[in-house]
Amino acid sequence: MASMRTGRATAGRLSRPCLAGLLAVLWLAGCANGPTTSYVNENVSFGYIEKVAILPFENHTQNKMVEERVRDIVTTEVLSRGLFDVVEKGDLARFLREEMVVREHQSLDQATAKRLIPRLQAQAYLAGSVDDFSEVRNGSYSYPLVALTLRLVDAESSRIIWQASGHASGYSTVDRLFGLASEDANQVTFRLVDQLLDTLTGP
Repeated sequence: MASMRTGRATAGRLSRPCLAGLLAVLWLAGCANGPTTSYVNENVSFGYIEKVAILPFENHTQNKMVEERVRDIVTTEVLSRGLFDVVEKGDLARFLREEMVVREHQSLDQATAKRLIPRLQAQAYLAGSVDDFSEVRNGSYSYPLVALTLRLVDAESSRIIWQASGHASGYSTVDRLFGLASEDANQVTFRLVDQLLDTLTGP
């Protein structure tokens, strides 16, 4: 009988790491990023780029002003990674007004882009678009979907140096099963921006 009790106790101890492993697998199955598509111009070195202008983003969604939120997140991540200095938003807005760039979130024409160099000391500009910023509801559980495209363009030649696009979801199997809240849209956006920038610099 003693051996039977020991066996049951051992089985109980073994069940805990098994449960932890199961939860880890479920967690990894959730909060997934989708595939990323990226392009890097291998004929261009990034070493000459010290400062970039981050243009207002295009918004392809129904959520008003979400492009400004995403632009701010991208700016934060570029600075926190130490990739480039960034032109102050107010200085860039003034430059675009003076250049009479009406649809300022579009790619700049080559002549205007060239003037970024002497006017704002920016050797390149970063443009982007918010392609999806929605919420999916599954019964009582909901989670955000975010899709972005980013591109880095040389100010002198207007050549695309780098471009990446991808999407990410706040869905989590663990959260859904246990009635927990999903990641919010900002958290998903930060994660996706990190993933996209990894294609430029490496993780």
